[in-house]
Amino acid sequence: MVTGKWELNKANVVANEWVSRDVKRITLLSPGIAATASPGQFVNVKVNSTYAPLLRRPFSLNRIDKDKGTISLLYKLVGEGTELMAELETGDLLDVLGPLGNTFSIEEDCGDSIFVAGGIGVAPFYPLARLLLQLGQKVTCIMGARCREDINELDELRALGVNVLCATEDGSEGMRGLVTDVLRAHLRSTKCSMAYACGPNPMLAAVKAVCAEHQTPLQLSLESHMACGIGVCLGCTCKKGPEEGYVHVCKEGPIFWAEEVAL
Repeated sequence: MVTGKWELNKANVVANEWVSRDVKRITLLSPGIAATASPGQFVNVKVNSTYAPLLRRPFSLNRIDKDKGTISLLYKLVGEGTELMAELETGDLLDVLGPLGNTFSIEEDCGDSIFVAGGIGVAPFYPLARLLLQLGQKVTCIMGARCREDINELDELRALGVNVLCATEDGSEGMRGLVTDVLRAHLRSTKCSMAYACGPNPMLAAVKAVCAEHQTPLQLSLESHMACGIGVCLGCTCKKGPEEGYVHVCKEGPIFWAEEVAL
C-alpha cells in the first residue's frame, strides 16, 4: 500500500531514553504524522539546524500512538547524526519529514505470521505486531544479533503477546547461530502464511532463500541511505528482481515483496 500524505514539522521531544548499550528510543509529539502513519513507514530527520551533518537521516516508525499524537524512533548510535540525536532532551525540537514510503501489506484473514529481525532491523515490527495481534493472528519474531546486549524490543514484543525466538552468534541469548537457522527450523514445524524481514541485505537475501524453499510469502523492509525521502535525489536505488532496472527504496518502498528486488 502506498500513501501520499506527508508533512514537514518541528516535533517536540517527549522522551529520549536508552534501550540498550548503544540504542535509544526517541519519542516525538507530532500529531499530524501520527494521525496518518501506518506500520512500515518511516520519517526523515534533520538532527540540527546547521549544515553538519547536511543530509537527513531515515528512521522506521517504531511506535505510532494516534491518541497521544506521538511517534517513536529506535536508533543506534553509529555516527555524528545519531550522536547529536542522543543529546536531545525533553522539550527540544526536531525537524521531521513524514510519514514517508509505503506500508506492509496486511491480509486480515491471514494465518500465522513470522518476523525476522537483524539487529536494529526490529524497529518497524512493534506497530506491525500490534496490528496483526488485534486482527487475531499469531505472531512469532525471530531476532538475530551478535550477543544478548545487542538485542532490542525482546521484552516489549513478548509483553504484546508475540512469541519471540532469538539467535546470537555467541549463544548468549537463545540459539547459537544465525536467524536463518531458527527460521528454517520454525518453518519446518509451523505453517506460516506470511513472513516479514528487516535487517542487513546479506541477511535478507538468506531469509529470502529460506522462505522460497518453504513457499512462504515474504515482505522485506529495506534499509538504505535516503537523503530526501521522496524520490528526488535518487540516492537509494536497489536493483529489481527478475527485471532489468532499479527501484527507489524511499519512494517505491521501503516495503517490497521479496521477488521484486535483487539482494
